Amino acid sequence: MQFLHIYNNCKIYFIAYFLIMINQKSIIINNLIEYSSKAKILSKEEEYKLIKNWKDLGNEEDLQKILKSYLRLVVSIARKHINYGLPFEDLINEGIVGIIHALKKFDLSKDFRLSTYASWWIRANIQDYILKNWSIVKNGSTAGQKALFFNLKKLKKQITNPSIDFMGENELKIISGILKVNKFDIQNMESRLQAGDQSLNQTVYEDQNRNIELISLLKDENPNQEQTTQASIDGNLKKKWINQALNYLKDREKIIITSRKLEEKAKTLEELGNDLGISKERVRQIERAALYKLQKKLLEISNQPKDFFIN
Repeated sequence: MQFLHIYNNCKIYFIAYFLIMINQKSIIINNLIEYSSKAKILSKEEEYKLIKNWKDLGNEEDLQKILKSYLRLVVSIARKHINYGLPFEDLINEGIVGIIHALKKFDLSKDFRLSTYASWWIRANIQDYILKNWSIVKNGSTAGQKALFFNLKKLKKQITNPSIDFMGENELKIISGILKVNKFDIQNMESRLQAGDQSLNQTVYEDQNRNIELISLLKDENPNQEQTTQASIDGNLKKKWINQALNYLKDREKIIITSRKLEEKAKTLEELGNDLGISKERVRQIERAALYKLQKKLLEISNQPKDFFIN
């Protein structure tokens, strides 16, 4: 297949090739956003048929239809990462590569839509690209640094006054507990992100008629009714998988995981230790072992990527 041959050999810029594939060569990036919003949303049956035909027969026309339909999702996820100062077209490009990854690995025997799987790959591809290109984190980046980089602003908005530039001791302690990183790393990342922020009115690119600003790319992110419904269905499927996996844990393991990870107000190690008549260090050990067992069983049940259930 021509598309996958080019993909595997990394010999072409994906977004340009994609536009050629869909016979819209005149579309430039700002029009691509509008184009994506008008692309047909496939029904579950249509999607299944197209993916099956593409996998079985290698029909590029079916691949084109899938990519066109999921361009909307790529644009939506790319918008959420626009404030990191990288070209918007590069983010879309990486998102399209993510769809291809998802399609190659997608298991049609599982009872969920491609959107569930593709969202993970699109986001992962875009975030990996950002991490490789941002000087703040591209050298020696750890899982903790990545979590800080992509979640600090959101958490800060939730627990502080938006007008405050830097957090106090209480806020640092809260975020440290949530992200499992030390307060020094949080303060360091906060300072770097403050310095690295760019104005929403900064010009991202230009066409013949107008400058395109960041703020114009951030509007209209609300999902449509079909996307909301599908997200609910996919969310229920994830819950079903988690409940199935929990059944493979011992009673004490299940209590600890449920109390620590699945309830709205998580219990502390000390509280669970008192409830179960064991030390908090023993609770920690059981939790660590149970999480490993749970993740292993989830991978068997769902056939999803390792980090699929994080969000």
